[in-house]
Amino acid sequence: RSKSRLNDSILRWTDFSAVQLRYIIDFYEMFEEIAFDQVLRVYIKKELAGEAFNPQERKRIIDAFCRATFEKEKITEKLKSIDIWIAMLKRLIVRILNANISLDVPLQIYLERTDLWSNGINYEDLATFEVEDDILLQHTYVILTGLENKKKAANQSQQPGIEQNVQTVEGQRQIANTWYTQTAKATASTKDISGKKASEKKDHS
Repeated sequence: RSKSRLNDSILRWTDFSAVQLRYIIDFYEMFEEIAFDQVLRVYIKKELAGEAFNPQERKRIIDAFCRATFEKEKITEKLKSIDIWIAMLKRLIVRILNANISLDVPLQIYLERTDLWSNGINYEDLATFEVEDDILLQHTYVILTGLENKKKAANQSQQPGIEQNVQTVEGQRQIANTWYTQTAKATASTKDISGKKASEKKDHS
């Protein structure tokens, strides 16, 4: 039964036809990203791998790409998330670089294709950035790994802040405990004084 749903009759399957197209596209794009992470990443062509470029060249490419894209001040809000770019680059590798094509063409040509983007990115959004022509299609994987490392570093840098918040909460607890102890002692001391005064009055009477 499941096999029959994979052939031409799938469009006549009632349950499938009820699914909106945008959800099918979202699922397909998610599947592409998973396919890249689980399969294609291991089989990246040698001319695309980071080892094909020296460290200085990799850094120059990644920095230039970041400045021209999501780090650009006037870029549309839709494209300011590094996650959007990571997902798009994965799809680009799956759809384009998996074929036998020339790699020495500007990457910008492919970044302008709306079919490689999700989240309603349109031509007006893509017109808010422009990557230099010397950043080529063959640099795609280098840029992708650079963005992934950049995101990982940003996430790790947030950890001390979380620990600091935990310490602050613990500090507040210590302050509260100290206040409670001091208050309890002060209350006990007040009771002792009151008790002594009451006892003295009884003795005088």
